[in-house]
Amino acid sequence: MHVDHPYRAAIMEEVHARPIDLIPASCRLRRLVFVIPSALSSMQEVFKRFQSFCAGSDLNVPESMARQHSFERQQRHVTWEFHTEFVTVTWRTELSDMVNEPHDIGLSAIDTGLLVGAVRLDVIPEAAVPERLVPGFNLASLCLSDVEGGAAQVATDFIPDGDRFVRFELAAGGLTQLRRSIIARRLLEVETYRTMALLALPVAREVAPGVRNAEMALSQLIEYLPEASTQPATQRALSELHLLSIRCGQFSEQTDYRFAAGKAYGAVLQARLNGLRESGTVRGSTLGHYIANRVDPALATCLAIERRLELLSEKLSRAIGLLEARVGVDMQSQNAALLDSIAQTTRSQLLLQRTVEGLSTIAISYYLLGIVSYGAAGWLDELHWQKTTVLSLVTPLVLLFVWIVVSGARRKHTSQPT
Repeated sequence: MHVDHPYRAAIMEEVHARPIDLIPASCRLRRLVFVIPSALSSMQEVFKRFQSFCAGSDLNVPESMARQHSFERQQRHVTWEFHTEFVTVTWRTELSDMVNEPHDIGLSAIDTGLLVGAVRLDVIPEAAVPERLVPGFNLASLCLSDVEGGAAQVATDFIPDGDRFVRFELAAGGLTQLRRSIIARRLLEVETYRTMALLALPVAREVAPGVRNAEMALSQLIEYLPEASTQPATQRALSELHLLSIRCGQFSEQTDYRFAAGKAYGAVLQARLNGLRESGTVRGSTLGHYIANRVDPALATCLAIERRLELLSEKLSRAIGLLEARVGVDMQSQNAALLDSIAQTTRSQLLLQRTVEGLSTIAISYYLLGIVSYGAAGWLDELHWQKTTVLSLVTPLVLLFVWIVVSGARRKHTSQPT
């Protein structure tokens, strides 16, 4: 037998991680969508509290970090789904059920979650949405379309009611139970992923003024750079560019995950809409057309902000690079001038040293000749030699001797390590 790949079990389980709940011809589905705080262990804590709820309610306890878990509670079929950053709680009841937040389905386990979406989907056995239900929607935003090639109809207006639920009506009389269940799930997911995709828009709007201010500040700095000819001006411009770069990094840190998630949710939303196989009716718009008119511009706004941040970062990098190159050239010029000054000073010191050595040789020779004249005065008189003549002859020898001694001392000091 061949050894299984380490991920084979996970790959096989993923296919069945979120099974379809088969629903009857007439029922009411509600779903709540909670965004979980982005702390590292928040989702794990929610899951552990859900496990505790199941254990305390004599329900099957889900395995560690199961993707989906279903159970029955007082004529309600409840399904919890755990995603990367959000949790959905969906329950199915009779059409007459009016309880919006049942106390016995474990909602208390999500006390740290923030409600971002709520949807109510009524599944009715008719083949088309009855006329009596249409006035309950806002006609200005009414969406009423055929799905599954005309075998069913769906209606909504994407406006929350007094209980904060967005209402859908699904007339699925022409569908089999499996197709009815699949379409109902897709409609719930359309509203879920529409909401999650649009979470990126408020973030884009929050950072847009700051990005604009940073772009204007960068433009002003770039115009000022040719005038920054002195070292203090160059250093000041470089400091301001680094501060702008930090601000740009903060904007990117604030938006990167949200924008990436928005694009991913938008792609899933589009896939769910395509799976409905919609066609228009004489009343209202289709879900795909209505959502595209709202979600696509929002995601385009996020994409534009993301692109502006990328361009801003690139411009900052180029400006900082050019300015640092200028600073480097200026430093090299200053270093070269300093080295020239040091070399000139060294040459001056060498000339001064040689002058001092020459003067020292003359002075020492003068005093040495004086000592010789006094020391030799007696025996020169005895020999009847002229003192002046003898000193004239000895003077070159004394000068040579002193010069040799002084030069030797200088070479000795020069050769010694400092």
